[in-house]
Amino acid sequence: MANRILMKQMMTICLSTCMALPFFGQDIAAFSGTKTPEVATAPNITAAPLTRGPGLTVSGGLTFNSGNWTTDKSIDLRDYIEWSVTAAPGYIINITELQINFDRDPDGFSHFFTGNGPAKIRIRTSLDDFKSDIYAHDKVSNSGQSPTIETALRSAPGDTIIFRLYGFAANIGMLGPLGTLDIEGGLGTVLGLENTGIRLAGKIIYDGLQYTDGTWIPHAPNAKTAGENVIIFNGIYKEKNHVQVKNLIVNPEAGVMVQKTGAITVNGDVSTASNITLHSGEDEYSSLIVTGNVTGTVKYQRQMKTKTLLGGSGNELLVSAPVTGENFNDFRARNPNIVTNTTNTPFLYGPFEKGKAAYTNYSKKDNAVFTPATGYKAAATNNGSFTYKGTVNTSAVHKEISNSGPALTEWNLIGNPYPSYIKVSDFLAVNNAQFAPVSSGMYTFNGDVSQGWSIYNLAYLTLYPNAELTPGQGFMVASKNGGGLVSFNPTMRTAGKPNEFSVDKSPVEDKVGYLRLKLESGVHNYHTEFYFNEHSTKGLDPGYDAGIYGGKAPDFAIFSHLVENNKVLDMAIQSFAYADLAHELSIPIGLNASKGQRVTISIADAILPEETEVYLEDKWTETFTHLNLADYQFIANSEEPDSGRFFLHLVKATLTYGDTGLNDLQIFTTNGSQTLHIEGKLKPDTIITVYDTQGRRLINSQLDAQIENNKVDLSIVSRGMYLVKLRSGSMEKIKNIFVY
Repeated sequence: MANRILMKQMMTICLSTCMALPFFGQDIAAFSGTKTPEVATAPNITAAPLTRGPGLTVSGGLTFNSGNWTTDKSIDLRDYIEWSVTAAPGYIINITELQINFDRDPDGFSHFFTGNGPAKIRIRTSLDDFKSDIYAHDKVSNSGQSPTIETALRSAPGDTIIFRLYGFAANIGMLGPLGTLDIEGGLGTVLGLENTGIRLAGKIIYDGLQYTDGTWIPHAPNAKTAGENVIIFNGIYKEKNHVQVKNLIVNPEAGVMVQKTGAITVNGDVSTASNITLHSGEDEYSSLIVTGNVTGTVKYQRQMKTKTLLGGSGNELLVSAPVTGENFNDFRARNPNIVTNTTNTPFLYGPFEKGKAAYTNYSKKDNAVFTPATGYKAAATNNGSFTYKGTVNTSAVHKEISNSGPALTEWNLIGNPYPSYIKVSDFLAVNNAQFAPVSSGMYTFNGDVSQGWSIYNLAYLTLYPNAELTPGQGFMVASKNGGGLVSFNPTMRTAGKPNEFSVDKSPVEDKVGYLRLKLESGVHNYHTEFYFNEHSTKGLDPGYDAGIYGGKAPDFAIFSHLVENNKVLDMAIQSFAYADLAHELSIPIGLNASKGQRVTISIADAILPEETEVYLEDKWTETFTHLNLADYQFIANSEEPDSGRFFLHLVKATLTYGDTGLNDLQIFTTNGSQTLHIEGKLKPDTIITVYDTQGRRLINSQLDAQIENNKVDLSIVSRGMYLVKLRSGSMEKIKNIFVY
C-alpha cells in the first residue's frame, strides 16, 4: 500500500511539473503539501499552514490528505482546507497568482468501493467574507492538477488574507463516501520549502513613506502626516522639525537622528534596532512620543554643563533617565565624562538617599538600574552630553514619595520619565494634592543650588500657562504628611518648545503680574519672587506660595515672610491678589549675609502695571530706595537678621479721577528734605491733604493758585510713606510719596 502511494506521488509530481502553466510575479509564500504542513515566506509577511474545517477528517498517506467531504451538490461551509498570509505592520500584500497542486482520490477501481473525493471545488478568501470564487473547478479528476490562478488580491496594511478551498459533490462507493482530496507537493521547492503544494506570488508593498539613502518616496513626513506609516530602509534620517507619523520602522542597516529642535510623534508603534538617537542642546531638547508599543531600545543624548572637580558647587544638574532599564556600569562605560576623582570612584552621579538626607554618589561597584521617574544629581567634565540607552516609557508611571528621614524629611528627588516634554499644568493638576501645602510645586536648579531654586507652581502658570518640563529633567518635590504617590500620565507628554522656562517680559494681561528681587555679592546671587493674580491672598495659598527648599534660607539668601498669618516661614515665592497693586502693599523681606559682605538688592525682572513703584525700606538706616530707578547697596556690618530690617513697598504712583485738569502737576519730595513740592498751575481753591498709611489726616491746607511752585512743610511727620491728595471742587489728584 505504501509503495502504491509513493508511486502515485511520483506520477503526480511528473504530471504537475509537465503541465504547470507559466507564472509571473515574485514568490511571497509557500505551503507544503505534506502530512505535517509547513510554510515559508518572503520578508515582511507571515503565513499559517494548511488546516481542515470542522467537517473534514484526516486521511492516511504522506500528503495533506482529507476525507469525509459532503456528497451534496452544494457547498457545506464546514468542509474546507484553509491557509492564510499576514502582512507585517504597515505592509500590504498584493497577490497576483495562486498555484495549487491537488488530487482527487482514489484512483483505479477503488472508487467503486470507497467512492471519490469531491468532484467540485471552489477557492474563496476572507476579503469578501468567503462569498465569491477566485477559482472554480467542476470536474476534478483523479490525477494531479496544478492550475495557476491569476488574482488581484490586496490586503489592508498589516492585515491577513485567509484562503479556503471548499469541496463538494463527492461520490458514494459500496463502502460509503470514503474518497479524499489531498494537497500534494508537486510544485517542488519554493522559497526553500520542499514539497510545496500551494504557492502565492505577488508583491509586499510598504503602505506609507519610505526613506532610502536621503530620498523619500513619495515625500518626507511632516506635521500633517499623522496617518502615514514610515519606514527607514537604509541611511540616516535626520529630523529637525516637529513631525507626526502613524507607525515607524527603522531597519537594522538604517538609523534615525532627532536633532535638538526636532520631535517625532508616533500614533502607533515603533520598531527599532537600537538605532534611534535623540539629541539636545543647552536650551533645546528633542522629543519622541509613542502612543503604541516600542520594539527595541532608544538612545537619548542629554546636554550637561561643565564641572571639573568632584567637590565644590556649580554646574551640577538634577536629571532623570529619559529612557530606562540600563544599569549604571554600562552607562558610565558609555559616558567617560562623568565627574569623578583621580581613582575613578566615586562618580558625581546618584540619587537622593532619604535615609541619609543626602545625595549619593555611585561608585564602580554600583550596578543600579535606571528606573522611570527617579531623579539624580549629576555633573559632566565637559560641556557635552550624557548618552542614555534604554526603553521608551509609553504608559503611566507612578512614583512613591515619603515624609521621612533624619532631615529634609518631606523632600524627594524624582524626574520626567519620558523622552519628551511634559506639561507642567497637567502634572500639577494631577499631583498637587500629594505635596506639602507650604512647598507645593516642582523645585530644580540650573547649575548651582547656592544661587537659589527655580520653582514651577500654580503661580508660575498664571504667567506661563503652557510651561513644559524638559526630557531628562529631575526635580525635588515635598511630600505631604504620610507620604504620597506622584503620577506621570502619557497625556502629559508634548513635543515642547525651546527656552520654555525663560522669563519673557510681555504686556500684563488678564490681571497677572510678576516681580523678581535679586541679591548679589561678587559671584554670588540669590533671588525671591512675587506673583500677582486672581487666585491669591496675603496669607498662605497652597500651590501658589512656595517655601524655601529645606524650610530655612541658606547663609546667603533673600526671601520674604507672609504678609498675613505669618508663621515665620522663609518663602521663596509669595503670591498676592492682583488688586493689591492698586493699594500700598508692604512685604517683610528677609536677608542673610555675612559681616563685611558688600551686597546689592535690585529688581531682576518685573511684569507690573506702569504706575506701580517699588521701594525698599531699610529700617536700620531709615532709608527708602526707589528700586525702579536704582539698586540698593550696603555693607553688612554684622550677621544680618533674617527679617525685621527690610520691607518691600509696592505703591500705585498716581490715581486720577475724571478730567481733573491736574494731570500736569508734579508732586514730589527730595532726599534729605522735609519739604513737599507741588509744581504747576493750580485751580483756584485747591486743597492739599496728607494722610499716613493708617488713613489719618496729618496736614490739610489751601495752596496758593497764584504761584506755580507751592511748598508744604513736612517737619511734623517722620520718615515713611504718605498719601497726598489735591482737590479742587470735584477734581482730585492722588499720589503716594516717601518722606526721607
